[in-house]
Amino acid sequence: MRPNSLIRLLAACLLAVAGCALAQQDSSKQPLHLSADTGELDNVRGVSTYTGNVVVTRGQMRITGDVLRVYRGDGDTLDRIEVEGEPATYHDESPQRETPVDAEAPTMTYYSGPPERIELSGGATLTRGRDEFRGETVNYDIAADQVKADSSKDQRVQVTLFPKKDDSGNDSGDGQ
Repeated sequence: MRPNSLIRLLAACLLAVAGCALAQQDSSKQPLHLSADTGELDNVRGVSTYTGNVVVTRGQMRITGDVLRVYRGDGDTLDRIEVEGEPATYHDESPQRETPVDAEAPTMTYYSGPPERIELSGGATLTRGRDEFRGETVNYDIAADQVKADSSKDQRVQVTLFPKKDDSGNDSGDGQ
């Protein structure tokens, strides 16, 4: 291969990789893709309702549920998504985070932000890597990567935190 051809090939590969990385980094600018058994749009109120095996994807984010309502704000921008399910689920593998985030609850609200966040209620679980947060309500600030869990009258918040792994892949700490 001639040097000019090799340079062009490398440049094309770098541009393709950079384009993919940029596309994955800011999912809030990407379109929502929805699928459901039924869908209904009310442009006057700015609400669309989807029922039956609802799946929403946006970049690396995926939300599922039984009933889902999408609320649009001024300028036709996404305001929030309300989800009901047995359970409603959230999954995100954004490249900004070290580990995937999974959440589930009977009721969930996703706010597009700022700040981008989810609120889970009715007995919620959020897992970030191996760490797990359980409570009557769990709020997750996606941009800040912060979790807040609240208890119910009958049950306290349950949290399981694992030590971070060191560079060799072992749990940090003394291992005892």
